[in-house]
Amino acid sequence: MRPTKKLILFLFSILCTLTTAQNYTPKKIDSIIIGTFQLADRNQALKTSLDTYSISEKSGYYLGKAKSLKAIINSYLGLGEQQKALEAADKLLDLASSENDDYHSVQALIAKALAFSYLGFFDKANETSSAAEVLCKKVKDNDEFYSSMGQIYAGRSEIMNLQYQSPEKTIKNDLKSVEFYNKIKDPKKRNGWLAIQYSSVGYTYIDLDMHKEALYYSRKAYQLAKSENDSINQAFGMYGIGNTYLEMNQPDSSIYYYKKALPIFEKAQDIYRLQYIYDDMANIYEKLGDDRLYSYYSKKSKELYDVIRKKEKIETDHISKNIIESEKTGWYKNMYLIIAGIILFFVVKMYFTVKYVKRFRRERQRRVRTTVHLLAKEKELDQLESKVNDAFAEVLELAKCNDSSFLSRFKDVYPDFYYRLNMAYPEMTSGQLKFCAFLKLNFSTKEIAQCTHISVRSVEMKKSRLRKQLNISSDIDLNNWMMNF
Repeated sequence: MRPTKKLILFLFSILCTLTTAQNYTPKKIDSIIIGTFQLADRNQALKTSLDTYSISEKSGYYLGKAKSLKAIINSYLGLGEQQKALEAADKLLDLASSENDDYHSVQALIAKALAFSYLGFFDKANETSSAAEVLCKKVKDNDEFYSSMGQIYAGRSEIMNLQYQSPEKTIKNDLKSVEFYNKIKDPKKRNGWLAIQYSSVGYTYIDLDMHKEALYYSRKAYQLAKSENDSINQAFGMYGIGNTYLEMNQPDSSIYYYKKALPIFEKAQDIYRLQYIYDDMANIYEKLGDDRLYSYYSKKSKELYDVIRKKEKIETDHISKNIIESEKTGWYKNMYLIIAGIILFFVVKMYFTVKYVKRFRRERQRRVRTTVHLLAKEKELDQLESKVNDAFAEVLELAKCNDSSFLSRFKDVYPDFYYRLNMAYPEMTSGQLKFCAFLKLNFSTKEIAQCTHISVRSVEMKKSRLRKQLNISSDIDLNNWMMNF
């Protein structure tokens, strides 16, 4: 029997004992919660964590509730359920705040920052991460402080990576995270966090084309996770190794490690990682000329891409409404305070301002006339700007629809750009020129993928090839380069 199955049966047996026993000891509850983080089956981990939360609530064990919520959030993030992760994080934040538990409050904020970044709300993610760092200074336990700071810097690296910032910037946060994790005294906790972070460091080194370093950290991640019987992080380590071999143009080795990681990610239902692997496998088999396997993995990648896109749209719309409502409520509160202050000010000052009433009225009328005049001017400018942008809007719409006339119309609207690019790089194909046109219009990687109906990974590979062809270094933003060309 494999360690993973043993662990599941062990957790299940303990859980059954707890649910039938009269007294629930904190030690038993804690041992079950710790085990959920090593389960590959995220749904099983979620169910177990929900059960331990219920048990802790009935027995009045606060830390059991807090730790269970943390495990619940981890499961939701792994399953790609960002909205539910945010709801659970808010619940943890309220619970921890009521108990003056700074550590679990920080954990809630770290989770919220990650969920916001996965949904594309990067300003909100950075704001929440900063709040977590400020609060983390109050955490008294050294191991809890170092693990929290490590998570904060790892989260910032992930936010930057999702924004497609240069890997030279993200690696600094990755290594800072490793530095904090190495200060944790508890070896089990230290190894657990390092196993996770070594994988992230390995992925960043892949982006830096530093394949030796990427293999080193991915293998360290795998070895640490294996020593702790942590199957899900073993999968992340193997994925990193497979991805590195793919970049090194060693398809056989890449396929070997991808196929070892696939069953674990399938069991964990990690749709994002699965989509990446399916897409990579499709590209590999296409190059190898294996049409059957190419078709199989390509279909699997497309199916998951559609699921992810639909899920992200639903969650993004919901979270956007929540953020807007929250900001609107805050705005109204501030407005009421301002109005109350103005009323109080005029009541106190009424006696002294009576003789200036006429003068005030004249000044107010003048301001109204000035405002009306400015609004009229602004309207004229808006109309003028609208006319100027008509051509741009037309090109943008054709691009979004992936219309066949897009490139032809783009040449008409941006003749100088197209002529200079064609003269400087005459070997460019029409497909490459079209890709450059998308960058000129400042389309993000995700937007290009949506318009052209290919995966985000494929767009990133096109960008990488274009950089090499045009000799553009990785620290230069490709969109800015095209817009300034």
